Amino acid sequence: MKLLAIILALSVVVAPGSDSLPSEASVKKTIATYYGDPGTGKASANSPYATEVKGLLKQLPEWTKDAAIIVDVDDTMLLTYNMEVGAYDFEFDRATKDRWIRQAKFPAVPGMVAYLKAASSAGFKVIAVTGRDQTYAAKTRQNLAKVGYPSMPLYAKNCTCTTVEFKAGTRKKIEKQGYDIVLNIGDQFSDLQGGFADSTLKLPNPMYFVASKGAKIEKGLTPRTEFTVEPDGSSGLTEGGEGIPNFDLVEKYRD
Repeated sequence: MKLLAIILALSVVVAPGSDSLPSEASVKKTIATYYGDPGTGKASANSPYATEVKGLLKQLPEWTKDAAIIVDVDDTMLLTYNMEVGAYDFEFDRATKDRWIRQAKFPAVPGMVAYLKAASSAGFKVIAVTGRDQTYAAKTRQNLAKVGYPSMPLYAKNCTCTTVEFKAGTRKKIEKQGYDIVLNIGDQFSDLQGGFADSTLKLPNPMYFVASKGAKIEKGLTPRTEFTVEPDGSSGLTEGGEGIPNFDLVEKYRD
């Protein structure tokens, strides 16, 4: 049962007054509430999630010569909720994800298109670094353009290394090209660990958790370990994304 993975990985705490662990259904309700999903399997543009993300994207870093912003793809630029919930209800199916990527079906994460357009206009070099396999690079670029993102270089995973090794190693290569990475944005701590960035910005994602295999524990880049989950899902209205337990899906090429 997936709830067991949540408990083992993150030590979920039940709502006050409850005498049992939260059910899988209550965690699903909480996530749906957070994404403003009325039961259709689609996230709403006017959700607690959208409000939180837009709030995190209020300010660009200070511009300097050769300043670069590194940005992840899944659930940082492209929202996967409609697939995770609407297409396979958290029961990961590789063929379904492959189809969604090849059909460029993902909508934009709220507020991110405007943020990166502003960054590009301000002179920042915006660079995408994704854990998606290299074979999906062209379709990923197509999807990004389709939802309005500015043109940007994209590095896709082309090794058997871990997410942290690939992403940190790519940032190191980018810095060697003469760029100062002033900001690294991602929805997973494994997107942000490993250094080679002046600052990081973690976007919320309670849908899944990508483990930082073998990564050094870094201050400020570790998940919460305690959560309160109301049985009716109402915690999705009161808790930020980091305050909602993940469905810890094991997937080979998540980013």
